[in-house]
Amino acid sequence: MEVQNVSNNQKCFVSMLSRLRESSKEAVVSSDADFNDPYTMYMHVDRPVQDRFVSILNETYDSKQSELILICGSVGDGKSHMLSYCKSMYPDKMDKFYVHNDSTASLYVDKPASYTLKQVLEDFSDDRIEKSNGKVILAINLGTLSNFLEADENNKFGKLKSYVENSGILNEKIDDKGENHFHCVNFADYHLYELTSNGVVSSYIQGILNKITDKNKINPFYNDFCQTCEKCQSKGLCPIKVNYELISDKKIQKGIICTLIETIVKNKLIVSTRTLLNMTYEVLVDERNWTCGSLEPRKEPERLTSLSYCKSLLPNVLFEKKESSEVLNAVGSIDPMQIRNENIDDFFVFYINSNNILQLFKNNLPDYFRQIERLSYIDFSDRSTYTLKIEILKLFVRTCWLTGIRRDLLPEDKTYEELVPFKTKVDNNKYEDFSGVVGAFSQIMSGTNIKKKLDLEAIKNKIHEKMEDCTNEDFEILFQIIGNMYFEEGKLLPVNVKALNYIEFNISQRQVAEYLYGIFIH
Repeated sequence: MEVQNVSNNQKCFVSMLSRLRESSKEAVVSSDADFNDPYTMYMHVDRPVQDRFVSILNETYDSKQSELILICGSVGDGKSHMLSYCKSMYPDKMDKFYVHNDSTASLYVDKPASYTLKQVLEDFSDDRIEKSNGKVILAINLGTLSNFLEADENNKFGKLKSYVENSGILNEKIDDKGENHFHCVNFADYHLYELTSNGVVSSYIQGILNKITDKNKINPFYNDFCQTCEKCQSKGLCPIKVNYELISDKKIQKGIICTLIETIVKNKLIVSTRTLLNMTYEVLVDERNWTCGSLEPRKEPERLTSLSYCKSLLPNVLFEKKESSEVLNAVGSIDPMQIRNENIDDFFVFYINSNNILQLFKNNLPDYFRQIERLSYIDFSDRSTYTLKIEILKLFVRTCWLTGIRRDLLPEDKTYEELVPFKTKVDNNKYEDFSGVVGAFSQIMSGTNIKKKLDLEAIKNKIHEKMEDCTNEDFEILFQIIGNMYFEEGKLLPVNVKALNYIEFNISQRQVAEYLYGIFIH
């Protein structure tokens, strides 16, 4: 019985959360990973890049010719996870392919990785590609692919080289439609976020957060939380329990997602799935104030000072834990504590001079007051509590920012609003048609400013004036041919580059075009 008590005292929710860490064995998935493992299968979230790969797989698995599918991307972005998932879901189709998942590794002790790569791609050399029916899926980063083709001095893989050059893969062009024998799926072409009429969203990040926080029986995180945290002797003192409850809140989730997307856009970050999972662990478990590997983890909360406890809460960790990763360091650059305006400055003065800050917190953030219930006994009229008071102020401001509460103090960044124009509601456009953006973009590129709309009847009259010798009957027949060739529903078809300038657009679509021009051209 005594041994059982020791075991219970050692069991902690942190052990389950640690599966999200980059150093965890679950963080690195090989292409032959076992998707019969409940955890691996549960954590899977469908992505558009997977749909693209499956589409190519369906087109090629039973062809009679050689087929090479290139899976390009960065370390930790989910290539291996996707391949192992597809092996589990489509075994008959995947078995038709040889999958080479690590193009930087050699299968031979005495030979370099480039030699292995040549062996893998042998069926796609110019001499064999038309004779072979070999099928290969090659996961490779763009740098390795470029180096391999540059080293091919004898042009043994000339057709592959031509495909790569013509399709623009090395320039990170959106994945092509494929050519005979060759296909490519590039993870870099698929962002973690989507631009919609309701603003910027991320179905993928939301999907991952749902996997971690959904309150159902198949969620291993939630089940472990109920079995450990809810029964823990220190549950009223533990920042990790509070953090998990916070990240389970839909408003907080939306705030985290928006913060991450803003960070990615402003800092041009590439965030892999592995990095995203590790960041989730980092904000839930602040290892600066938590001894990981403790033999008595349930006693850790009792050792925390009030100041350390506040520093360990999710809103503060998210914006302050800069040294742990590139992503969190970048998140710190948009810390709402940096916002300065008359309203927030007046509030800061009022807050500093108030002794009843807990009630102030509760009045403004009643649903999130549980974060600081542990501090209810503290007398903030005592000057020795000033440092803690400032930490609670940070917690208040950052929680308001994440939840969208008190926008009178913390307005959204107008620069960022302009940077991501799809958030505009000028004309309530749902952006079902992107052609207006093309028209606006073409005018910006060509330096033209066409304000008048094309009047089909006016064009008809001008043409008729130039053809005085043509009878009205013949002209009507001629113009009907012109109309069918160059117009559709009264709008000029973009049959040449100049015609793009005449595509009509609205204010919002013009903003999108200016945004794209600023990113890709200016």
